[in-house]
Amino acid sequence: MELTASTYLIMLLSLLFAGLFLGFPMAFTLGGSAIIASLIYSGPGMLAFAASQLYSGMLSLGLISLPLFVFIACLFEKSGIAEDMFECFRQWLAPVHGSVAMATIVVCTIIAAFSGVSTAGVVTMGIIALPLMLRYGYNKSIASGAIMAGGGLAILIPPSVSFIVYGMLARVSIGKLFAGGIIPGLMLTLSYLTYINLRCRLNPELGPPVPVEERVSLKERLRMTRGLLAPFLLILSILGTIFIGAASPSEAAAIGAAVALLCVAAKRKLTWSLLQESCDRTFRICNMVMWIIVGAKLFASMFVTVGAADLIRQFFLNLDVSPLVMVIIMQLTYIILGCVTEEITMMCLTLPIYAPILASLGFDPVWFGVLFMINMQIGYLSPPFGYCLFYLKGVAPPEIKTVDLYRSVWPFILIQSAVVLLVILFPQLTLWLPNNVLGLR
Repeated sequence: MELTASTYLIMLLSLLFAGLFLGFPMAFTLGGSAIIASLIYSGPGMLAFAASQLYSGMLSLGLISLPLFVFIACLFEKSGIAEDMFECFRQWLAPVHGSVAMATIVVCTIIAAFSGVSTAGVVTMGIIALPLMLRYGYNKSIASGAIMAGGGLAILIPPSVSFIVYGMLARVSIGKLFAGGIIPGLMLTLSYLTYINLRCRLNPELGPPVPVEERVSLKERLRMTRGLLAPFLLILSILGTIFIGAASPSEAAAIGAAVALLCVAAKRKLTWSLLQESCDRTFRICNMVMWIIVGAKLFASMFVTVGAADLIRQFFLNLDVSPLVMVIIMQLTYIILGCVTEEITMMCLTLPIYAPILASLGFDPVWFGVLFMINMQIGYLSPPFGYCLFYLKGVAPPEIKTVDLYRSVWPFILIQSAVVLLVILFPQLTLWLPNNVLGLR
């Protein structure tokens, strides 16, 4: 008996969720479910087709920059430069209510602008800032929520590794995606800072200022500010070369890695052990990402081959709703999927379905890509499987329980949802910079 596309869709999803429920790694769950379904569909011959699809996906030049950006993040995390940045902003904001949490958001934004991975911001500030905030008597929700929301900005703020993968899969200019993420990323940063400051001003016990005895003189603060030169030089070397057209994202990543090594060497922190640890951590992170891409590519190939993608595409096209409502429905599917998986898997699964629909409706793929990344920040904070929750729990002091982390994310998720809505209603928030100012193609 020949099985229908809807039957294969049910089979694929059943295998996927069964693997997740049993606790198998995401990469092997995706790849394994695709292989089982392919054997049922057409026997062993289907595996050769899946392998060819997989091989072509791995040849993408866009992936070259991925390990370089991860290496930059690991290098700055291990060298102590992030700690110097945090201390500088903590002192400048010292008299302000919620100052340490606000300094955390600012530092996470800067880390995002040269690292491209959320792990760097969450882990680094979880180690540096969270114990300090707890010592000052900060509310657990304000303290942990600020770290997770700030770390999640790396998904959106260039040079986001997720944007690189999105550009590769959707065949969209990575430079335009980078530029499109700047204004929404800064909007989120300012919104987080405003929320923390207002809430702590209304209830000072939630986030008191830095104690007077721990504040330093103006001369000392100015001396600390010199330490910001290295990260801003790094950001300029990466984003500046991309936006003026002097380098592609892959070339800018190589330039950034060289500048990062020089910055660490200038601080006399460049040792063999530091380099070894940074390379080892880079290898582990990139290995995890590439295995997820492998599994997702296999799953997506099978998804398209059995007709499941056409089935879902036809469902969307038959909806009797306006194009804007259709986009909102797509965003809702991402919010749901974000509770159980991460952004690379979702891109590989949904872009082959959503991209043709968006093109037929006349929507800009850069605009949708930025929308997707804002949504992924919601997914990174959403229980039960938000990645930032796991990253912070791994480095948090024992008094921070999992339930504390779950409670802390909701105000920040509401802020992210509001920015998603603003970008949907006002696309120029995303498109103005790449199209009118930078003129990227």
